[in-house]
Amino acid sequence: MARARKRRSSPATPSTAPSAKIRKHRYHTRSHAKRAALLGGEQEGRTNWLSDDEHRSRIELLKPTLDVPGKTLGVKSIDFNKARNGRDHHTWEYEINDLVVRRGRTFALTIKFDRDIDIKTDEILLQFVFGNKPQESKGTLLRIKLNLREDSSSLSVSSKWNVKTQRLKKKSLDILVATPANAFVGKYGIFVETVLCGDKHSCRRFEVEDDELYLIFNPWCEADVVYMAEGDARYEYVLNDHGRIWVGSALNNEGRPWNYGQFDNPVLEAAIQLMDLAEVGDTARRSPLSFVRTISAMANSNDDNGVLEGRWTKKYPKGTHTPWSWTGSVRILEEFMSTQKPIKFGQCWVFAGLVTSLLRAIGIPTRCVTNFESAHDKDNSMTIDSHFDENDEPMAWMNDSIWNFHVWNESYFRRLDLPRGYDGWQAHDATPQEVSEGVMRCGPAPVKAVKEGHVYLNYDIPFIFSEVNGDKIIWKVHDNGEMSVIDINSNAIGRNISTKAVGSNFRHDLTLDYKYPDGSAEEQKVLNLVQQYSSRVDQDIYTRTAKDVEFGLVIPVSISVGDNFQIIVRAVNKSKKKHTVQGRVTVHSCFYTGVQDKRVDGKYYDVELSPNEENDLTLDLVGTEYIGKLNPEACMVVYTSLNVKDTDQHYACTQAFSLSKPVLEISIPDMIKVKEEFTGTLSFTNTLDISLTSATVHLDGRSVTSDQVHTFRKAIKPGETVTHDFKIRPRKAGLTEIEATITSDQISGVDGSVEFDVRPSDDGEMINSC
Repeated sequence: MARARKRRSSPATPSTAPSAKIRKHRYHTRSHAKRAALLGGEQEGRTNWLSDDEHRSRIELLKPTLDVPGKTLGVKSIDFNKARNGRDHHTWEYEINDLVVRRGRTFALTIKFDRDIDIKTDEILLQFVFGNKPQESKGTLLRIKLNLREDSSSLSVSSKWNVKTQRLKKKSLDILVATPANAFVGKYGIFVETVLCGDKHSCRRFEVEDDELYLIFNPWCEADVVYMAEGDARYEYVLNDHGRIWVGSALNNEGRPWNYGQFDNPVLEAAIQLMDLAEVGDTARRSPLSFVRTISAMANSNDDNGVLEGRWTKKYPKGTHTPWSWTGSVRILEEFMSTQKPIKFGQCWVFAGLVTSLLRAIGIPTRCVTNFESAHDKDNSMTIDSHFDENDEPMAWMNDSIWNFHVWNESYFRRLDLPRGYDGWQAHDATPQEVSEGVMRCGPAPVKAVKEGHVYLNYDIPFIFSEVNGDKIIWKVHDNGEMSVIDINSNAIGRNISTKAVGSNFRHDLTLDYKYPDGSAEEQKVLNLVQQYSSRVDQDIYTRTAKDVEFGLVIPVSISVGDNFQIIVRAVNKSKKKHTVQGRVTVHSCFYTGVQDKRVDGKYYDVELSPNEENDLTLDLVGTEYIGKLNPEACMVVYTSLNVKDTDQHYACTQAFSLSKPVLEISIPDMIKVKEEFTGTLSFTNTLDISLTSATVHLDGRSVTSDQVHTFRKAIKPGETVTHDFKIRPRKAGLTEIEATITSDQISGVDGSVEFDVRPSDDGEMINSC
């Protein structure tokens, strides 16, 4: 229950905006016309609680009276009814002490006074204050005079906030506050003014001292632009505080556990503070577009000292967080809110997980989306360029980058700024790659516009289109500097676009949401449209040559670190002539961004193919030989460049793949109850032929109460099993999850998780579910 604090000040008019230190105001009585304006009107999309006769009777009732006995009402306290409002607004899990409610729905308040309320002599005004410079003309200072008759309402005409008197009982007043579905999203201060009818000098003004009101988006409200009709999807993308972010490669990938923790402190507070730090105007805070675009910019530190600094290097300074050590967003935001400095370091999946947490916290349905073989078009050509020299060696420094995977976000809302047809999922990206309107951010771009190739719309659709659907152009760089196109691959970019499935931890494929099937007539129509906006529109690079020999690259689907395996290029002569195939296959270790690291192996081939003959060009990789050349991400990339002698046919292919890592296991007791302490155990066996040094465990989850970071002092030898015990003390009943990861100098991203149900305590205590 919040306390009310009385403030004093010099006289002011009713429209005066309160300063940072709120003071008591004295003001003149409003005219009957102004009273009528406050009381009248029907709120759009809502039933008017008062008939015309009731309005007239209320106006008559509130006429000034000169003969007023007693003293002005004093406010003793305001009860925010957090349990009731939390159930009604699906906000019961927020840890923040303030009231969190969703716009477009009523919430209940109970005001207690120092004496009985007299509806004939007492006037009560409720005031909501938003932003740094609230004023009535901007809709950020809301003054609502209450009709004290039960089941009667009062309307703020300018903003369509509505207050209904639900019950009046002596010193207590129960009211329902109805907010419009397009109200400003953020923090509101609350004030109560009391005055005796006809006595303009009797005004007393009280500030709600201990609590503020957080008003957030409402996906349950059809009038809100973030409305999501399907209940299971709404739970997944708004209320689920754990998830999976897909990582790896198109050939071998997995869902990495992530703790979004959108209800934990200080996630909601951080989301609002980032809007303040970006100096976003009050009027922009009605729209999810503004929040998405701003938080996508503020999640990275490039322009504005935002939350997280990105780094993509082999080594990281001591005392910093490596990107793969994070298992959730809450610890990042705790550190940022404490230091007000960018946190070091993150990469794409960390940025995406962070943005999901911040946007779900303010009520915008949001998810992480992973694009495998994700391209970065540097020159707006809508194509992705790779280069080989005359010896068929890759010239990676000249290439557009192709990441093994890249993670961004999608948020669900209506696009009121665009023509019809672009509502729904909107792609946006906080990973700092390219500037958008001078700031390092990307989107939101309607996913439908990306699929249809509508690259002329806002925001950043060309960049996202090239990430998922650009043609891969392979160039031969001759010794004299001239370049010629040797191959075009229309199916290499944007594969297995993935997100967590609704209601399970399985992968849900979104590829056909972003583009038409490869080779289809619809896809060709889109590519023809997009080509008109390419920086290479005047170049004819799509000359096709006959292909007497078909090639295919074969990489095992599942390879564990340390396994022996083969890379195979399968060549089939489809012609009636003998052909000679010459060229090279090279393997490098690489980072997930596609940047090559150490050369692992390579081989030159000169093979004759008889008519209709099939031949496998093989490259053997031995675990004991390559393991020392791997970086901790355990990724490799194959470069293939072959040509058919006596013809103009060339085959070039670049394919990244990842190796599976050892298993991290978490065990917990079969029965876990709320607010009781239990012990969990983490177990890891080093299955590699090398020792792992500086191995560190990072744990995450609401219920973990012991230290969440533990470093093993000794190296973990080959075949050795290590364990780590940790404490669990759940704060609420229901389904929850614990995530963990182990990092070392030799390998990173060894992840594990355990999902479990927390039972009510023996005294029956539990939290009601939404």
